[in-house]
Amino acid sequence: MGACTRAGTRTKPRGGRMSRLASAAGGIGATRVTWRAWMVVFILLLLVTLAFIDRMSISLMVDPIKASFGIDDFRMGILQGPAFAVFFLIGSLPMGWIVDRYPARWTIYFGVTAWSLATIACGLAGSFTELLIARCLVGLGEAVLQPASWSLVARLFPPQRLALAISVLSSGAQVGAAASYVMGGVLIAQATAIAADPLPVFGQVESWQVVFLACGVLGVAMAFLIFTAPRERKAGASSDGTGNAGLGRFIRDNRVFLVCHFLGFSLLCAMTYGAAAWLPTLLMRSHGLDVRTVGTLLAAVAVTAGIGGFVFNGWWVDRAFARGRKDAHLRHFALVGAAVAIIGGFGFSLGATAVALVLCFAVIQFLQPFSGVAGAVLQIATPPEYRGRISAAFILLYNSAGIALGPSLVVFLSDRVFASSDLGPAIAASYALLGSTAAALLWAGRRHAAAAAQRGTDPATHQDSP
Repeated sequence: MGACTRAGTRTKPRGGRMSRLASAAGGIGATRVTWRAWMVVFILLLLVTLAFIDRMSISLMVDPIKASFGIDDFRMGILQGPAFAVFFLIGSLPMGWIVDRYPARWTIYFGVTAWSLATIACGLAGSFTELLIARCLVGLGEAVLQPASWSLVARLFPPQRLALAISVLSSGAQVGAAASYVMGGVLIAQATAIAADPLPVFGQVESWQVVFLACGVLGVAMAFLIFTAPRERKAGASSDGTGNAGLGRFIRDNRVFLVCHFLGFSLLCAMTYGAAAWLPTLLMRSHGLDVRTVGTLLAAVAVTAGIGGFVFNGWWVDRAFARGRKDAHLRHFALVGAAVAIIGGFGFSLGATAVALVLCFAVIQFLQPFSGVAGAVLQIATPPEYRGRISAAFILLYNSAGIALGPSLVVFLSDRVFASSDLGPAIAASYALLGSTAAALLWAGRRHAAAAAQRGTDPATHQDSP
């Protein structure tokens, strides 16, 4: 097997293409992709979509919930944001340990069932406190899905097909966001008539409770779909018998790759969150668009450009990796970060019309979907017994950076640097600063990513059979 060259990054495995590497490396999937593997990806896509529907449908029921419990916008904001997000983030690390210790099928099943039961509890809540606790449990249950899904898919796909597979299931975030508005709107429209009479088992409920109950019952039923995935064996500890010591050694040996990967992609996430949080305000405040028009435009961009970007980025990186470019994952998004810094920096500072801003945002939304590619290279580089914890740590960091840094940086730049109510220059500066810094980090880490990927596809590195 060819070694990684000093220049970087292209290797030519003896005997043919990268699929032979996959067949040798027991820790990464199979020699070829079967219809069953794609069926599992489709099922996971449905579960990710369901998760986002459960997560976001509350935003359509603000006024009915406020009326039921007599709460103000501040407490409603807690239900929509921190109640879910804090427990989702807190739960990431322990859920990563669970993923490493127990079979992914059962881990996903119990996670989906748990958050679906918590969603049902949201529908049965009789007070603000009960609804708050139920929302926290929804966040905790959903924390298991992403690291468990990545780990499961990594066992079904060879390395050169993994970025596309994980990108497809990651696109469920975009599908779920759109579906939450469509399905939620339909359910809410019908909920008043449904709630007029007592429901079987649940009794008399209000219209907003019907939405939660319907989503929760659907989730309990859909959880069983994960058992169509093939069984796997879990050793319950590291294959070399060193447990956490082995994890610590892996982190030390790959520290430059992990630091550049974690920080680079986290800054891309912060860049994305910041623009997404404040672009609607920019369009309404500076260009006079109404909230319905803004919502429709941005939803259309998210569904078309966002989903297309996930699929394209995964396909393109897999194609480069299959040709022997072992640094393909970080190299691609280093170039994307630089491109977005330029496009966003100039586009939002010079964009004179709402149409120009939306088009600029659409181009960026197509380029920037990174989670599938970022997750894929972690699965390739990480031994199977550590994937859950490494993935969970990355998920925790990039979501925290996105939530905490992205929107606040735009506000800081607008208030403290530009001292203007026009958010365009602040968003432009955010794109330029975060995009260029992310590009530098990912470019610096690409050689280390190539070395980590080389070790990850080396059959002598880890022997694990799914």
